[in-house]
Amino acid sequence: MQNQIFDSLVTRLTVHFGTGHPLVSGTGVRFQSAKRGKLTIYHANLATGNQAEVAFEPATVAKRLSMSERELRSLIGDFRSRTGRDVSPDPQFNWPRVGLADAEHVEVIVTAIEKCLSAAR
Repeated sequence: MQNQIFDSLVTRLTVHFGTGHPLVSGTGVRFQSAKRGKLTIYHANLATGNQAEVAFEPATVAKRLSMSERELRSLIGDFRSRTGRDVSPDPQFNWPRVGLADAEHVEVIVTAIEKCLSAAR
């Protein structure tokens, strides 16, 4: 079920990744631009206690943030340690994920992405 944390993350990332498209399954939204980066934000089928989970497609998001895939995976590891949330990975895509439970977690993700985008200009 959609919620405020999911909606906030989608709204704030739309500015940077374009318009997200609802998943056929109804479990979230996918941003699917190869140029702007591919990621999926979920509001259902999440690890216990999460309000949202964001899955990053490493190649396109790393390119968008002007970093290597290794650097992106390190950034995602930092996100995970800062939120302290488990995730419920999708075995079909197996993209690295971060769980979010509150507005502070949204801020962690968005602020870091905006910082990377500013540095890339």
